[in-house]
Amino acid sequence: MPSLALLAVGASILYTLLLAIHRLYLSPISHIPGPKLAALTWWYQFYYDVIEQGTYMLKMQDLHAHYGPVIRINPDEVHVADPAFMDTLYPGHGRTKKRNKWTFYTGVLGTPGASMNTNEHDLHRVRRAALNPFFAKGAIRKLQPLIDAKVDLLLERLEGVRKERVGGGVVNVNHAMSAFTNDVVTEFCFGKCHDRLRHPTFDPSFHDKAKAGLCVVPLLASFPWVVRALEALPPALGSLLSADYAEYVKEKNEILTEAKKAMESRESTTTSPLAHRTIFHEILDSKLPPEEKTLPRLADEAAVTLAAGTLTTAWDLTVAMYHIVADPSIARKLRAELVDAIPDPAVHTPLPVLENLPYLRGCVQEAIRLGKGVPGRINQIATEETMAVPVPSLTDGNTPERKQQQTQITIPPGTPTSMTVYIVHHNETLFPDSHSFRPERWLQGDARIEKYLFGFGKGTRGCAGINLAYAEMTIALARVFRVYGTELGGEVLIGEGEGEGEESCRRGVLELYQTTDTEVECVGAMVLPRVASGLRGVKMRVRDGLVG
Repeated sequence: MPSLALLAVGASILYTLLLAIHRLYLSPISHIPGPKLAALTWWYQFYYDVIEQGTYMLKMQDLHAHYGPVIRINPDEVHVADPAFMDTLYPGHGRTKKRNKWTFYTGVLGTPGASMNTNEHDLHRVRRAALNPFFAKGAIRKLQPLIDAKVDLLLERLEGVRKERVGGGVVNVNHAMSAFTNDVVTEFCFGKCHDRLRHPTFDPSFHDKAKAGLCVVPLLASFPWVVRALEALPPALGSLLSADYAEYVKEKNEILTEAKKAMESRESTTTSPLAHRTIFHEILDSKLPPEEKTLPRLADEAAVTLAAGTLTTAWDLTVAMYHIVADPSIARKLRAELVDAIPDPAVHTPLPVLENLPYLRGCVQEAIRLGKGVPGRINQIATEETMAVPVPSLTDGNTPERKQQQTQITIPPGTPTSMTVYIVHHNETLFPDSHSFRPERWLQGDARIEKYLFGFGKGTRGCAGINLAYAEMTIALARVFRVYGTELGGEVLIGEGEGEGEESCRRGVLELYQTTDTEVECVGAMVLPRVASGLRGVKMRVRDGLVG
């Protein structure tokens, strides 16, 4: 027995030594600069992603400052900071370059049937083709009445808070925006909703539990066997282990029920009593092969659509609300534009008109930039070509000063490669004073910076729901700040009926309540942005104001 133990120890030491040699010297990416410890072991990434709660993106900024625009951040992955590389890593439609996703990240989400989590390039393209008409800009514009109706209800709730002093007249903006986006995406995609906007506290259960669940994704990525173990358990037993998991099971069962109904009523989809087709009908009536129309596949697609369509857009809206109210000069400029464009706030303004309001669009763009969507790394794998990143190098020239020359670092095919939303959105060359909310930076229509807005991803793998998100944000911000004001040096900017005397158009004033930048400043990437204050949220008091 002692000899066997010694043999096992010796074999372990030899394996570790050979693995270290391979990773440091023989790996296809051993030429990529970066800390040796990161190339040697996954524990380096684990420390920042898990122990330090998603701060690897901040550490990577320091690493890039030291090693340059291309670094190796774990044994398998390369990270690039140069924004000019985005077009190479995330090629757009019409380009033949293939990009796979990396199982390391998609595998822990438990939804392999969703197009967003589809690893293989060709299969993803087929799945996305079936969804694209559903989320096309024209389709979203036709459904503006649905969004308008939800904003009507949101304004009604805010008015109730003002008049009845519900909760001391204070609203948790995170929960209100999440209720709004959840009601929109569920009714749009599934033909029904939970009416979270009507709930006394905007029913934060889905928002809070989904965010809490996503916070464990970095841990699960490091230990994928935990995911497989949970999936192997009967749902009832898994629910007993975790309240968050129980909520996940509940939501998934509801989605499965709706998917079954759609499959059973497939023959009558064209005469459905719904005002619009659901995402299930869109997939079922598409040209996808039968194996792509199974119940598990439908459920995975729906689950990801529900989470992405609720959480990221709600967060961007919350960031916009905070910064507009926190800086009354921004509110003044926005309201001036809205009053001029919307003479009667009781009338729903067509979305194309709102989209052409430059300052409103600037507020939306800036909220997406500072909201960051998924602020961490977005990985892709170039399956067939070697990618090259230009890198400046300093050499001793013929003069006393060192001359800067251009060289390049190559990334071999099959290498997981990533860029980070946080790092791109806080590139001071592209976005000076990047941590400030400045809608004016977008007013020149500068396509040079618009191409670097990364909050919805890029290229053929970008978010399918981008048009829906833009529509929700544009309509909601326009309607809220057309009828609600803020304060500036004692002067009340009030959303009155502009002389029309319509009581229904007279709302009040929004002001921050026990809320600071810590509620919206991203300090870590736990799939979604992590803020220092946790789940406390942005709070605003809705109170009476003077009619000018």
